[in-house]
Amino acid sequence: MDAVVHVLRRMGGRATTLLPLSLAIGLVFQDVAAAARVLLWPLAVALLMLALARMDWARIVQLLRRPGLAIALSVANLIAVPLVVWPIWTGLDLWPGLVAALCLSAMAPGIISAATTAAFLRLDSSLALLLTLITNFVVPFTLPPLALWLLDLDLHISAVDLSLRLALIVAVASAGAFVIRRSLGPRIAQAAPTLDGLSVIVLMIFAIPLMDGVVARAEAEPLKLAAFVGGAFVGMVLCNAVMVAATLPLLDRRTALTTGYCSGGRHNALLMAVLPASADADIFLFIAAVQFPIYLMPALLQPVYRRLLAST
Repeated sequence: MDAVVHVLRRMGGRATTLLPLSLAIGLVFQDVAAAARVLLWPLAVALLMLALARMDWARIVQLLRRPGLAIALSVANLIAVPLVVWPIWTGLDLWPGLVAALCLSAMAPGIISAATTAAFLRLDSSLALLLTLITNFVVPFTLPPLALWLLDLDLHISAVDLSLRLALIVAVASAGAFVIRRSLGPRIAQAAPTLDGLSVIVLMIFAIPLMDGVVARAEAEPLKLAAFVGGAFVGMVLCNAVMVAATLPLLDRRTALTTGYCSGGRHNALLMAVLPASADADIFLFIAAVQFPIYLMPALLQPVYRRLLAST
């Protein structure tokens, strides 16, 4: 048991190095990626459960004493950022499907793993978790009208059904986190590195099914896939930069950087569950392509954040 705990603690400290490896596993073993798609829902629950168990709840309570800040930042992520980036993407001579995907990505809620990776990057993981929860609950009421208005795309989403689906994930994860914290009691702080290691394992497994079908598209349209991956990186950086630029004059540096990081990392996989089968296939290609920046950006941003936060 001690050996397992030791391995998990070491994995938790090397998340930014290990996460890109999971993409390679999914690409090399396409049959495994296809078979693992059924694991997406339980893995999403497990990831949020570990993040909730790991959270600094005193910090969460502190943030909730001023809920207006988290709500304002969440609304800005879901509405203001898409309105800023939409004219940028539509003004470029890109594939229509890529433009639609980039705009839809900016409308998506925060990715569930944001709180976990924010902790690895020494950002405010509690704020990241709060923004993730709020944006995932609010997005059913913001994404459909924005997509119809800006892109003339009817997603056929029932706000109630989507909200209930997201609420179920949060409810199950919260119950699991309560059990973990209750069983560990005062040892929760000591167990934090072990929980981080478990989060890394879940994140690595989570990436594998998202690579399903990518190799076939790469063989058929290699240049197009490369362009989509490049667009995904640029889109992630652009959303991040928009929020940092907007909040840095108003908030402390760590909070502004955390807000930007959450804006860059969007829950694009959610679109797979809500888009109609008749949607442009390029949008689904983008959902696979965006996993590369999602899993690689923490490693790329770590030295940047370390430098920017050194004096704080």
